[in-house]
Amino acid sequence: MQKTARRKGIVFIIISYIILSADEPVVAKLIQLGNNFTIHGRNPISFCNLLFIGSLMGALTLLFIQYKNFRTFNFKTLTRKDWAWLFISAFFIGFLTPSLFFFGIMYANIINVILLSTLNAPITLFAAWLIFSEKPNMRLILASLITISGSFVIVLIQQWTATNEKPITHITSTGPLYDFLADTPNSGEICVFLGVVSSTISTLISFHAVTTLPGGIFNTFRMGLGAVFFFFIALALFGWGHFSDLLSPFLWKWMILYGPIIVGMGMFFNYLGLQHIKVADDVIASSLTPLFSIVFSYLILGEAPGVAQIIGGCIIFTGIVLAMREQIRHL
Repeated sequence: MQKTARRKGIVFIIISYIILSADEPVVAKLIQLGNNFTIHGRNPISFCNLLFIGSLMGALTLLFIQYKNFRTFNFKTLTRKDWAWLFISAFFIGFLTPSLFFFGIMYANIINVILLSTLNAPITLFAAWLIFSEKPNMRLILASLITISGSFVIVLIQQWTATNEKPITHITSTGPLYDFLADTPNSGEICVFLGVVSSTISTLISFHAVTTLPGGIFNTFRMGLGAVFFFFIALALFGWGHFSDLLSPFLWKWMILYGPIIVGMGMFFNYLGLQHIKVADDVIASSLTPLFSIVFSYLILGEAPGVAQIIGGCIIFTGIVLAMREQIRHL
C-alpha cells in the first residue's frame, strides 16, 4: 500500500513539474506580448503586475479546489511554529524565488535559465541529507554531479565563444536596479542561481509542512500570503507606478489563463505528490523540468538550443536518466 501511494505521488509530482516547466517560456512570451501592447509607453504585463496577479489567481484557484477542507479544518490547532513556517515559506515562494527567476528571465537567455535551474537537484539532495537525514546512495550522487556538470559546460562554452555585445533582455524597464542588472555581467544567471537556492529552502519547508497541515491548506495559504507579501514589498521598493496598469483588461485576459493553469494547478499537483514521496523523488522529478521547458521554449518562443546548450543538455539528460533508473530500482 505504501509503495502504491508513493508511485501515485511520483506521478502527481511529475505532472506538477510538466505544468511548471512551461512557466518560464510562458512568462517570457507574456512579456513580449506586453511590449507590443504598451499603455502610455508602459508594458501592462510588468514584473510587479504579473507576479502579484499570477500568485493571487493561483491562490484563488487552490482555495476553490480546497474549499471543503478549509470549511472543516480547525485553524485553532495551528501552533505558533506552524504559523512561522507558513509565513517564512510565503516569503520565499511568494516574493523572493519568483522575483529572482523573473530577473533571470529578463537578463539571461531563456534556455540558460532553464538549464541552470537543474542546480536545484544536487543542492536539494545535499540539504535533505543535512536536514532530514535522507542519505542518497553513491549512484544518485554521481547522477546529480553529472547533471550539475552539464550546467557548468553550458556556461564555460558560452564564455569561450562570447562577444562583447550586451545580452538582449526580454523587457524594457528603467530604474537603478534594472540599470545595475543590465550593466552587470551574467546578472541573469546569478539571479537564477540565487532563485534555485531560495526554491530549495521553500521545497524543504513544504516537505515539513505537509505533514502537519492537511488538505492543501498550506499551499493555498502560502500562495495567498505570498501575493500579499509581494504586493507590499514591491510597493515599498518600486513604488505605485509599477502597479499603475493593474486593472488593464489586456493584463487580466492573460492572467486569468496563466494564474489558474500554470500557478494554481501546478501547485495543486505538487501538493498531491509531496504527501507520498521522499525528497529524492522530488529532486529526480524536478530534473525533468529543463527537458520539458526546452520543448515549451521552442513551441512558445521559437527559441532553439545552441551548440553549448545541446552539449550541456545531453550531459544533463544523462544524469537524469541515471538518477531515474536508480529511483525506479527502489520502488
